[in-house]
Amino acid sequence: MRGIGNLFATVAGILVLGMMLVTSLDVGLRFFFNAPLGGAFEITEMSMALVIFAGMSLAAARREHITVNLLETALPQQAHRWQRVLGDLVCAVVAAVLAWRIGIRAQSLLAAGETTLVLGIGRGYIAWTVAVLCAVAAGVFLRCAWQALTTPGTAPEQQPGQSAL
Repeated sequence: MRGIGNLFATVAGILVLGMMLVTSLDVGLRFFFNAPLGGAFEITEMSMALVIFAGMSLAAARREHITVNLLETALPQQAHRWQRVLGDLVCAVVAAVLAWRIGIRAQSLLAAGETTLVLGIGRGYIAWTVAVLCAVAAGVFLRCAWQALTTPGTAPEQQPGQSAL
């Protein structure tokens, strides 16, 4: 599973690098030649969506997402595990619902033949990719819940190098 995590991280890194290059090129062309790069906004917009939803799985698997521990000190140590399990299960449900709803929207975008204005890329394909990434995130959250439930002792986020991906 670590290979999938590395693949997601590599793809997200390439997309961020691409966004940086496209933005720099667009700014340079605008400044020096008063000629913006056609489709730069669309490339950045699509890349950002893919980076965010690919990163959701990575952050969950590595337990690097933002958490607020309001009840951490008030609950007994045994309850911490159940708190993590419940949190992961709620996140899995939310990610699954997002995947379902985005998948429905993707299908309607494909049926309508909607494309981006400048590049003509089918918007439904990007939406389907986001839906799949949400479904992967739901699976990662379920795996994290299982790990939190079955890992005795320390919390999974406290064990170095352990990842659900």
